[in-house]
Amino acid sequence: MPSDTNESKKIFVSIACFMDSDVVNTVNDLFRQAKFPERISVGICLQYAPELCEKSVDGHGDFAELDTIDRVRVDKLHYTEARGPIYARYRCEKLLRDEDFFLQIDCHSRFFANWDEILLEEFARCREVSDKVIISHYPIAIPQMNDPKLLGMIGKINRIREVTAEDIRMHGTLVTMPTQPVSSFGLSAALLFMEASVKRAIPFDPNLHFGLHAAEQFLYSARLWTHGYNFMTPTRHALGTEYLSSRDRIPSAVWQHYCREYGKWRLKTWTKVKYYLELDGIAQVDENYRADVRESRQRLGVGSVRPLVDYYHFTGLHTELLKHFPYYANNHTGSHEP
Repeated sequence: MPSDTNESKKIFVSIACFMDSDVVNTVNDLFRQAKFPERISVGICLQYAPELCEKSVDGHGDFAELDTIDRVRVDKLHYTEARGPIYARYRCEKLLRDEDFFLQIDCHSRFFANWDEILLEEFARCREVSDKVIISHYPIAIPQMNDPKLLGMIGKINRIREVTAEDIRMHGTLVTMPTQPVSSFGLSAALLFMEASVKRAIPFDPNLHFGLHAAEQFLYSARLWTHGYNFMTPTRHALGTEYLSSRDRIPSAVWQHYCREYGKWRLKTWTKVKYYLELDGIAQVDENYRADVRESRQRLGVGSVRPLVDYYHFTGLHTELLKHFPYYANNHTGSHEP
């Protein structure tokens, strides 16, 4: 694949980290495996406990090295000020400068050699299919990065795992690695690659406290799709991630705090997400969000290039939504596929 057009393209890598010390290994491997490390910049939102780092004797919270690595920008906040992954990813976005491309990954990732060139070349191939492209898929698991059989497969986002009145979860299927980029339903937060101009134009909503699954991945997928962007599965692996829990690297007091806040906010945030997704009305939005939710939906809600209901048909969700969300059913009964 010719790479002339990628000759000087710069990539910004966004990493949200909640007290996971493996982020240091991730950043070091990221630069080590890049073909053009001088063109890579990293933005980290580090949610941590400096008081525990100072007292650590077992390796927990050893983040000091991040401050010594060139082209790494770190936004630090105490873990008690954290508001979940979407807020952290929004803060990462604010570290973006003049880079041409934006890559979002997990803080526990590892990379294939020349991963940066791979992503740029795959993006160029995807642009032959569509002008408005988002590359995303479920990355290979780190322990499987040398497995010949699994290297010939890829996690394509092609189904909805769960639909209930309290959540919508996308999922993927391991498929044979395609010879040409193929379209998919949406995004994985563990690998999201796009032009940086798209991220600047369509940022995360920082006020979706402790939102997961539907709030993070499904909502942002719907926003991008309704703005006219198409999700593509590439033809090569660029990186792997850790699917086993990283909680054993997080001090118990920190994790307990997170769980309490998640339990407090999860359903409140879901009411706002439902309003954005036209699954419920403004009257049902939790009072913590209601004051400015109408204005925020105009700025941070779905786009107008393609109708949201068409996305629901595209993903096969429409019929399920009619069953679980009366507000949606009242407004879309009789709606047909475009």
